[in-house]
Amino acid sequence: MRTSRRLAIAVAVLAVATAAPASAALDGSAPLLCAITTIMECDDSGQCLRHMAAQHPDFPSFLRVSVGERLITDARPAGRKTEIKSASRLDGRLILQGGENGRGWSAAIAEDTGRMSAGVVADKFTFALFGACTSP
Repeated sequence: MRTSRRLAIAVAVLAVATAAPASAALDGSAPLLCAITTIMECDDSGQCLRHMAAQHPDFPSFLRVSVGERLITDARPAGRKTEIKSASRLDGRLILQGGENGRGWSAAIAEDTGRMSAGVVADKFTFALFGACTSP
């Protein structure tokens, strides 16, 4: 009984000790690595298609996010880059926004879990992206 109590206390302490740095690191103060898992592509008629990130040629599976450098980079070797025009923290989320090539984008990353959702918007289509971020 004593051993199981000690184990339970050790697990609780470990959970608390590891949770605090993770949430602090997802506030944009350190670079993030984000994995895109699902993409919803919708056209201006309201028709939508679901894609797995690996199946869509326009989106990488992983993104590097550096709020300090105000830059999001495709993690592929010859990857594209986009400037973060706005970054703020709101209600436990890191909110990022930008735009280029006639498109606007916005992303929200939950500071406690790393869950991410983002949208890319143009005049005739939208993309909704879902995934998760972590501090590498």
